[in-house]
Amino acid sequence: MHRIQITLVAALLAVIGVTLADEKGGGTSFTGRPRSVTIDKYSNWMSRLPNTMLLSRFSLPGTHDSCALHDGLSFGFAKCQTWKLGDQLKAGIRFIDIRCRHVRDNLLIYHGIIDQRTTFKEVRDVCREFLKQHPSECIVMSVKEESTAEGNSRSFSETFADAIRDDGQLWYVNRKTPPLSSVRSRIVLVDRVGTLNGLKWGEIELQDRFNATLELKSKLMRSHFEKALNTSDARWFINFCSGTLPRSLMTPRRYALRSNEVALEFLRQLDRNASPRLGIIVMDFPGEELIERIVELNFVHDKAN
Repeated sequence: MHRIQITLVAALLAVIGVTLADEKGGGTSFTGRPRSVTIDKYSNWMSRLPNTMLLSRFSLPGTHDSCALHDGLSFGFAKCQTWKLGDQLKAGIRFIDIRCRHVRDNLLIYHGIIDQRTTFKEVRDVCREFLKQHPSECIVMSVKEESTAEGNSRSFSETFADAIRDDGQLWYVNRKTPPLSSVRSRIVLVDRVGTLNGLKWGEIELQDRFNATLELKSKLMRSHFEKALNTSDARWFINFCSGTLPRSLMTPRRYALRSNEVALEFLRQLDRNASPRLGIIVMDFPGEELIERIVELNFVHDKAN
């Protein structure tokens, strides 16, 4: 019992320590602030992109566990973001990672066993309103089943289909990679369940070693970036910067302080590249400069001319 108490106190001190560190800095690769200081700068950034190019051709900033704003009693291990979903989208995020627990034929947003106090329908409504206000944009949304299902009379995929049935043209649900012209003002579904008929998770070039040491994670991230730069634009790439090491008291927040900086350093080296394409870069607590650098990769060639 004494050992457990010591562990809990150490975890709490780690959370407090990284919070104080962020108050002194942050905003470049990492942020703990409740709202972006450049909230509307990239709300319409996709308006500058050509219609004819495949969506997989672009570099898109994304968030891991996009609605994980509430920590519960996890001592920092459940919280992955500080910005609300609508603010993430306004700040330029275009890939969101949505985790749904299937309870009594409803989809509730969870991170592990921690209730995030919102629902899939509320997430959908935030996305729909954003796209209504910013029709040049699109949102890539991965959907994954989370935690333990409870009290259902139908399958997850049936509940999901019911949730989007009346959404008209809001959703792009297809295994084929679309050109941007086909998905402006729409949500592109990425299927992590296996039965939702969207872009298939297993067909994506993926790096998501969430439990790697920071040294190994840095190597994996850089290797995946290099692979994306040297692969056909038709191929989807997703590179997760996020991770956690519970045994080392390395919360998502502490992990992101280091891993996001690795991504930012790599991006800074690409400024002179004529046509860099890194795919989707998924982050916890992304800072404004990191988002900006990812977005601006899509326009490096324009600047060179």
